[in-house]
Amino acid sequence: MIRGVVNARREAVVRLRVRGPSGIECDVDLIVDSGFTSSLMLPAVTVTALGLVLQQSGSAAILADGSRRQFDICEAEVEWGGTWRPVVVSALGDEPLLGMRLMAGHKLVIDVVPGGLVEIIPLP
Repeated sequence: MIRGVVNARREAVVRLRVRGPSGIECDVDLIVDSGFTSSLMLPAVTVTALGLVLQQSGSAAILADGSRRQFDICEAEVEWGGTWRPVVVSALGDEPLLGMRLMAGHKLVIDVVPGGLVEIIPLP
C-alpha cells in the first residue's frame, strides 16, 4: 500500500522514490492525476537530476486546459509497493504527476480535505 496526504490545495500527493539508469535516486512528491493516462510526469529539473536518458523526443499531448504541448519521453524506475518497477516518464511541466497507468490494478482512496489520507491499495 502507498500512502500520502491531501495538501492545502486539495491535491492528493504521494511520495515515491524514483531511480535513474545510473542508480541516482530521489524522493518525489507526486500529485495524483486521474486525467493523466501515462505513468509519471516529471519536470525537466528532476529528469536532469536523475540522469534520465531520452528515449523519444517531441511527443505531443493535449493537456487538461486544452493546450497542446511537446514533451520528451524517458525511462526510470519507481519504488512501488516495495519493489522497483520500470516506468515511462513524460518530461513536461513544473509539477510531478502520478498517472493512471502506474495505478492500474489498484484502488485509490482519497479523503478530500486538507490533511486527508490518500491510499493506493493493490487489488486482489
